[in-house]
Amino acid sequence: MKKAMYVGSFDPVTSGHINILVRASRLFDEVVVVVSANTAKKYWFSVDQRVDMIRTALEDNGVRQVSVMAHDGLTVSLAEELDISILIRGIRSIKDMEYEVDIATLNKIQNNNIETVFLISDEQYRSISSTMVKEIAYYNGKIDSLVPSNVAGALIDAVIKRRSS
Repeated sequence: MKKAMYVGSFDPVTSGHINILVRASRLFDEVVVVVSANTAKKYWFSVDQRVDMIRTALEDNGVRQVSVMAHDGLTVSLAEELDISILIRGIRSIKDMEYEVDIATLNKIQNNNIETVFLISDEQYRSISSTMVKEIAYYNGKIDSLVPSNVAGALIDAVIKRRSS
């Protein structure tokens, strides 16, 4: 049974992330989504909120063989613990590719048995990033096609909360 892991901060999960997960679920028997901490980021949503948003979006898209969990630590250590040797990474652009190749190389140094599989974003998702989605939401732009419906509502609530503080 081939298992793979898709790791990210998912703050918030976007339609592009879901597209990668749907496609990965066709390639692997099981995919584990890992909501991770990134020390360089300031989050709009808690880890629990991000896990719940991903679970709901996957259920809404009929994706069954994908599980979601949170983790704070090295991706490679969790992969070893879960007996997973394949990491999935979505690539939107050349800029992403450069960054992701560096990460894949560092992961390989940590554990030579870890392989990274890159999935190129479908064209309609290439310009979507969580950062840009939050910016668009903050300024009342159109986000419905950029994020799953459950995330759109959560973003609107987060904007209201941010504006009132």
